[in-house]
Amino acid sequence: METDDNSEAHRLRRANEQAGALLNDAVGKFREILDDPLFISETPLEVESAMNSAERAMIEAIRLLRSAAAPSPSPRAGGPTRQQGQFLAYIREYMNHNAQRAAPRHVDFQQFFQLTPPSVNSMLGRLEQRGFIRRVPGMARGIELILDADQIPPLDRPFKFL
Repeated sequence: METDDNSEAHRLRRANEQAGALLNDAVGKFREILDDPLFISETPLEVESAMNSAERAMIEAIRLLRSAAAPSPSPRAGGPTRQQGQFLAYIREYMNHNAQRAAPRHVDFQQFFQLTPPSVNSMLGRLEQRGFIRRVPGMARGIELILDADQIPPLDRPFKFL
């Protein structure tokens, strides 16, 4: 049974590596096209924008493949747990994609993590108790990240800011 698990893990790891290599090649070829001034000068802005968006999606797919292949690091002493790290990563991504740099609303957490309101409140309370965030009383979306950026892991799944 253990051999079957190991061979399945090896097969998945190999498929992951092959998909990453294919995507890397595609991004390289795509970048050559995007860097060609003659091609870009003849390309409508909407098409160029779509191509840039596709390139970003491919790069994100490569990042996800690499993070899935990497062994899960154990939390640093005093650092966030895996779930806390994902909440912190979500807050960071949300604020980075928001022109006002506002923190997510509770409903945003609920939808992204598929949690109930009490679960979101509980997690935010734990993050505050551990000194990873500060909540500003009486201020809507009043969350500030206090943790060092290098202690916040990457978000496990794609983030879409609406």
